[in-house]
Amino acid sequence: MRRLFLALFSTAILAVGAGSVPAAASTPHAAGGFSPAQTTVNEQQCTPMDGSSRLCLALVSSTFIGQATVYDPPANCAGYRVSLYDVYTGEAVSSTSLRPCSETPSKQATADASRFTKLTAYAVFRMYNSAGTEIYYAYTDMITYP
Repeated sequence: MRRLFLALFSTAILAVGAGSVPAAASTPHAAGGFSPAQTTVNEQQCTPMDGSSRLCLALVSSTFIGQATVYDPPANCAGYRVSLYDVYTGEAVSSTSLRPCSETPSKQATADASRFTKLTAYAVFRMYNSAGTEIYYAYTDMITYP
């Protein structure tokens, strides 16, 4: 499982290692970056979507990272978005811009754990047709920062 995570989220780990992951300004991590040696994978939740896509939420150090991989989008897919949600408020904390269905893996939605009530998040995947109508919805289980 950990090998799969490292392969799937290697760019996330590099981004965290480079200090480029957005963090809340009030967190201690906002001032400094992480080195790859400091990066710790705490947990990961993945949700297969109809066998043609996959949505994952990971907790890397104190940063939640949501990312989707779209293997075989439906013909009427115009775009999709990955968002991180606060479990307790039901509000989106971070989201990617609308991505074309041909883009895979998606850009990452990232947010520091301190931005979530009780440090708990889940990821949501929404796919849209060209009229902007949602044609697919999926979500991961929640993860809580220890």
